[in-house]
Parts: sequence; C-alpha cells; structure tokens
Amino acid sequence: MGDKRRNSVVDTHRDNHWVIAKWHIQFLFSERLLVSIKHRSNSPNWFEDTDVAIDYMAQLEICFNSINAFHKSFGSLPVIGDRLFNEDTGLVIKDRSIDGGLRTITFVLSD
Repeated sequence: MGDKRRNSVVDTHRDNHWVIAKWHIQFLFSERLLVSIKHRSNSPNWFEDTDVAIDYMAQLEICFNSINAFHKSFGSLPVIGDRLFNEDTGLVIKDRSIDGGLRTITFVLSD
C-alpha cells in the first residue's frame, strides 16, 4: 500500500493511488471478516497481528484494481453484493458510503 503508516486490520485502509475520477477509494473490513481474522490469530492483540492480516491486506490492492477495471468498463462503481477479485476467493461489498466533502468512497468488505 502506498501509505507508509502502519495499519491495523480494524482501521480504514487507503492508499494515495486508490483514486477513480478524482474520488479516493478506501476499504473497511466488516465485523464478520474481523471475527475470521481474530480466530486465525494466536496473539492477544489480534488486530495488530500482521502475520494473519497480511493475506487480507494484500487483497485490498486486488479489490481496488477490480473496482477500477469495472469503472473503466461500465462507467459506474460496483454495488453492495458484488464480489471483488473472483467468485471463489474474493471479498464481497457489504456496504458502501460516500463522503462528498472529502470526495471519498468507502467500501465495507466481507468474506
């Protein structure tokens, strides 16, 4: 990810390069997905366990690329219920919110 600050899986995930038509794209993991991450961790601070979270964090770049390709092809953004990445291993858009003042779209992802 382009931002060099260290993120926890419970944080909002953004990258300076995740921009579509001058709108910043960012991601949050749903509570359901956070529970899955928590169960995979052996650390009491599971939300900072980079060994477990690294797989999920790596998928965010793929999710952004999927959203960007969809936008280039269809001129719109994916909606709630759409699966990003692929049908078997991707993440699903559970929710999305739009902040017009900050020109930011936040996608909440679930497994």
